[in-house]
Amino acid sequence: MLQQPSSHLRNKPPTRRVDAVMKIDHDVLLFATRLVEELGESAIRISRVRLVELTAANNLRAAAFWRDVMNTSERLLAERSPALAPPPTSPPMAPSMTAQPATL
Repeated sequence: MLQQPSSHLRNKPPTRRVDAVMKIDHDVLLFATRLVEELGESAIRISRVRLVELTAANNLRAAAFWRDVMNTSERLLAERSPALAPPPTSPPMAPSMTAQPATL
């Protein structure tokens, strides 16, 4: 006969918890970063083409890698684009009355 675990063990949270948000695949991050640095906006298109090719070839593991690369590239470009925008121009300064001597 099996014994029931004591209540403090039964309510214990699982020892291994994997959050999709917190999971970082360093290979994907490195690859996507390099693609974005070298190719810019084209990184997403290239990773999407590669994903389609691998999905058609039924290479699911490689397709999953390229799907992650594509999503990470999109995120990196979205984070990078505000930094690439030119700084807002400041309004022109009004001429100072004391800076120019009056000539008659």
